[in-house]
Amino acid sequence: MSQFLCDANAFVASSRGAITRSAPHIYVSALPFAAKDSLIYRDFASLYTSVVSVTTTGIDRHGDRIVATLLGHGDIVRSVSYSPDGCMLASGSDDGTVRIWDTRTGEETMSPLHGNGGGVNSVSFAPNGLRVASGVDSGMVHVWDVATGRLAFLPLRGHFNAVLAVVFSPDGTLLASASADKTVRLWSSETGCNICTMNGHTDRVNAIAFSSDVRLLASASADKTVRLWTPHNGEAARDPLTGIEDNILCLGFSGDGPGDWLMTGSLATGLTQVRNITTQQPTSYTVAPLSFVTSLSVSSDGTMVVFSEGSTVRSWDLRGDSKPSRTRFTGHAGLVWSVSIAPNGNFFASGSADCTARIWDARGGLESSVEPLEGHNGMVLSVTVSPDGTSIVSGSGDRSVGVWNALTGQSKFQTLQGHSALIGAVGISPNGRLIASASADRTIRLWNIHTGDSVGEPLRGHVEEVNTVAFSMDSRWLASGSNDRSVRVWDVTTGSVATFGLIQCAEKIFSVAFSPDDRYLAAAGDDGHIHFWQSGTDRSARTPLRVSSKSIECIIFSPDSTKVVSGSGDYTARVWNISDGLQVMVLFGHIDVVYSIAYSQDSQYIVSASQDKTVRIWDATTGSSLATLSGHGDLVSSVAFTPSGQSIVSGSADGTICVWDVAAALVLPSRAEHDVLGRLGAATLKDDGWLVGPLGELLLWLPEQYRGHILLPPRSIIIGSYLVKLTANNTRDDRHWGDGWADCWHKTTSLAT
Repeated sequence: MSQFLCDANAFVASSRGAITRSAPHIYVSALPFAAKDSLIYRDFASLYTSVVSVTTTGIDRHGDRIVATLLGHGDIVRSVSYSPDGCMLASGSDDGTVRIWDTRTGEETMSPLHGNGGGVNSVSFAPNGLRVASGVDSGMVHVWDVATGRLAFLPLRGHFNAVLAVVFSPDGTLLASASADKTVRLWSSETGCNICTMNGHTDRVNAIAFSSDVRLLASASADKTVRLWTPHNGEAARDPLTGIEDNILCLGFSGDGPGDWLMTGSLATGLTQVRNITTQQPTSYTVAPLSFVTSLSVSSDGTMVVFSEGSTVRSWDLRGDSKPSRTRFTGHAGLVWSVSIAPNGNFFASGSADCTARIWDARGGLESSVEPLEGHNGMVLSVTVSPDGTSIVSGSGDRSVGVWNALTGQSKFQTLQGHSALIGAVGISPNGRLIASASADRTIRLWNIHTGDSVGEPLRGHVEEVNTVAFSMDSRWLASGSNDRSVRVWDVTTGSVATFGLIQCAEKIFSVAFSPDDRYLAAAGDDGHIHFWQSGTDRSARTPLRVSSKSIECIIFSPDSTKVVSGSGDYTARVWNISDGLQVMVLFGHIDVVYSIAYSQDSQYIVSASQDKTVRIWDATTGSSLATLSGHGDLVSSVAFTPSGQSIVSGSADGTICVWDVAAALVLPSRAEHDVLGRLGAATLKDDGWLVGPLGELLLWLPEQYRGHILLPPRSIIIGSYLVKLTANNTRDDRHWGDGWADCWHKTTSLAT
């Protein structure tokens, strides 16, 4: 009975999105995705016939680690914090509220706390559990009495920009706050009086943490430094810790007193552990080459760290000298902004952009027993296809380049390692010999596409993140664009900048492209213009095209070099004549930023990828929308046609690469009339995980961690760390949808038998 109740709790917690919206989907959606070895599935699955059956590869069973999903916030949950006894959890949100939850029941213990100061960026429980502090967008700090739900004293004023972090000292005497105004302030936790202000950072202060003995206060900043302070007088305790070379978003101490070590997390560098911080020469090393680490929490005994990477949470067992044991926790449908380990170390909580907080069981075995498939361990930020159509090349937030068989999706060799930060763009030379990768580490690397070997030294010259690369058609030149507001053109043979190769621009450059006839080099970015130079020179070829009041994220030339297509922050793609600069047509349909554009070689189709999680196929002549490809679980960052034009390759922040069959995509609406999988493939995937039909009817609910990994037509291949395959019990039997849903019950069977 105990195991049954445990499994029932996991079933409800993990499938709450389906059950609360539509009771029939307890059977139609939730039961098929239930863990196959759970008593819920074993006792009930045989009594029902669902629309689909589910098989997974490379991933643990669904839902066995989610203890509770906390619903109530109306916007991003920015911060979570456990009470000292672990019985309560505080959460703060962009909706302007602080909520207090009972961690045993998942229910709110009181009405939401409103401070009228804008979004809540950080919350922290006091060590005695009687108060909760919150930092808000207005620059104020609120301190709440948990028993009454009222402010303990007037809001603490002093910061003149958003308060991004608040934390009580372990002895309960101090409250620290960090702000976008570049300062850290200390307050008396009893009276609210300002004790001192710490100046020194040159950019916003994102995170703060006390050592367990309260001898040090650490602050992490977007200025790429960690500063150490003496809390009681606000003076610098050590020289700033430097060398991480990235925007530091989070940090945490171990609980070892004077021998504390410090862990930091950042956008591109991942996790870095700083040791010997009490000495004048602290040492640091990168623990994990990850990307987009937005939050971390270290257990009180220093044996475990929980951190977020995108929408995934990971726990690492740091005991011993070997490679840390790790577990992935997938379930959130948006970026995870905060994590907090319970005092007993058995549970942890997370807050996400999906407007939920979740409580997880950290005890379910630190090392997964399921071997993941070959795939990236981070966001896929760029994809391209080799000229012969045999290889897909990808760049990822995990700092690696992948080379995949375009027909099977199998890795051709181990991912290419060498960059020290995320890889935002990859390109393949037209002669099919070289791969170029551009990174936030400010370098470009060249690789042999056939062997995976590094070619020459990294190309250095940009002083900020490199966003884009493109080869000339003769494979002689490589162009790159950067946040440093420059375009550089490199001689591929020598690996040096060409004599004409430094072109200064007014704003950040997000995309560069050579025309297929090699007449033009074009670049676009933050200034909303497309700039043209004569290829092989730094001479302007024509007046820049004013495209958008928003940033231009991508550009591509038509195969005949007469047109250029742009995708931008105004949610559109636009086609322009190069000769006269006139706009040919506007492609309307996306509901968010268009990040990538591609032309088919026969000039018949244009394909676009967007932050709205979709890929769209357009008629290149008329501009009409031909198909919308829905299925990725996060923004689609990159898209490319295969040379034959028969397939489209897309890369997404959900960590997957998808290959789409163009012909199948164009006929999918008609197929949807004939079979279940076709109907699901043609459905629209909503942000809440529902596949809905053309009239908004609920067809199937997908668990958060499976979105983007489900193989449905017209997707022919998914390259990722795991795969979810749906099969229909009867390809023409969809009677379980609509009024006939109760037909899923086996009428000849009863629970008694």
